[in-house]
Amino acid sequence: MTTEVAAVKREPQVAIVPLNAIDVQDVASSAATFDAWLQSASGGVVTLDRIKNVAGALPVVGNIMALVDALGDIVTLSNAQKRDLLAWASLGINLIGVLPLPPAMAAARMTLRPTLFLVRQEMKASSRMLLSTSVIEVLVGHLNESIIGTLDDFVEQAKGKLPGILADAGKLGEDVINEIAKGLDTVANGKLDAKGDAQAAGQQISAAGDQLLNDPLAAIGNIFGAASSAYKAAGKGLANSAADHLLPDEIKQRVASETAKLRAMGPELRTQLSKLDDESVQNSIGWLLLILSSAVTLWRKRNAHGQSAGVKPDQTSQAKPSGRLRRADWAP
Repeated sequence: MTTEVAAVKREPQVAIVPLNAIDVQDVASSAATFDAWLQSASGGVVTLDRIKNVAGALPVVGNIMALVDALGDIVTLSNAQKRDLLAWASLGINLIGVLPLPPAMAAARMTLRPTLFLVRQEMKASSRMLLSTSVIEVLVGHLNESIIGTLDDFVEQAKGKLPGILADAGKLGEDVINEIAKGLDTVANGKLDAKGDAQAAGQQISAAGDQLLNDPLAAIGNIFGAASSAYKAAGKGLANSAADHLLPDEIKQRVASETAKLRAMGPELRTQLSKLDDESVQNSIGWLLLILSSAVTLWRKRNAHGQSAGVKPDQTSQAKPSGRLRRADWAP
């Protein structure tokens, strides 16, 4: 089984750990946050367990931590009076973690998400624009175990592929937002056959909750079903509501306002994510990769032996475009 890693976001330190070592309570907490927001926007009628029956049919890969975090980021952005770069960058990083990809590319792109999170958390915790030696060595060790190639090679290729990756992430993000809006509208306005739709949704969910917590490459057919399944796998119960519950007009208006706001946010998401490859903008994804690239260069100079016997001591990474791809993981 391919092992994915995820950044465990605990201040002040961050560790990269295997996906199956992640505390399932972290997943459950993020899913609960999204569920609470759905209920808040609909007077308690729209829930995660209900919305999966009518929306969410999107193919993504089974990085459940990235998926529930992306849903949380969308809630944060939807609620924000002013949407800042850090929130867009967080959503972009999480969407990278769930992009459906050919197997040859999946390991490299899925490695990119925890790498970016680790660099970002280190920058938040440090007043210096410099990564610690320990962080570099953690990344070096992980890369040796997950994909073939050097860290500097990985960074350079990631920088070259970033615009395309962000375009794909923006499209997926807009689709996710539209599915949330669709689900809110459908459930709140009673436009469903609860029994039939629940059966259809069950068929779309192609991975059980326990599998989602352990297999980062498992196929997910329904994003809300996956979040619900993982939540239940953590031993939690989800609230449900009667299918024929009628909402007062005031709540219907609140739902209509929320769905309109979400649908307007979709195109904005694609625009904002397309800007995140600019390395001159602090806290953008391009900037994080530049920080990482510079740190690797310094690390190479201090550690002549590098990360493997196959790396020449005088090979250092420069922040310039690569003339060719040197590893098949990034090939289209």
